[in-house]
Amino acid sequence: MSGAGPAPGAGSDADGAIDHYCFVRLRDDHATADGRAAIAAHLRATLAGAPEVVAVAAGVPADDSAASWDVSLVIRVADLDAWRRLAARPAIAALLDDWLPARAVVVKAWNFAVR
Repeated sequence: MSGAGPAPGAGSDADGAIDHYCFVRLRDDHATADGRAAIAAHLRATLAGAPEVVAVAAGVPADDSAASWDVSLVIRVADLDAWRRLAARPAIAALLDDWLPARAVVVKAWNFAVR
């Protein structure tokens, strides 16, 4: 999920701030109100301490329009190099590539250039 590089053709569109969007469908044993809140809180707390992170938000569905997902995560970093450094940190790689997927049925993640 941490993914190291830009999509082919990303080019100059990726030359600024990057938002890493992640949407998670949790396993049934974690897909409770308490489970969602605990996972979102753990993601925020762990990511907020990383020096590459400009901002982080983790949340749960606010209404039925998002009911297909249990947790959302948005990580803002300065640029793609900052994302690569963040994704390479052992604690962050363990969080995004091991800890979160172990609690999930589906994890979808993308990087977007922000203007």
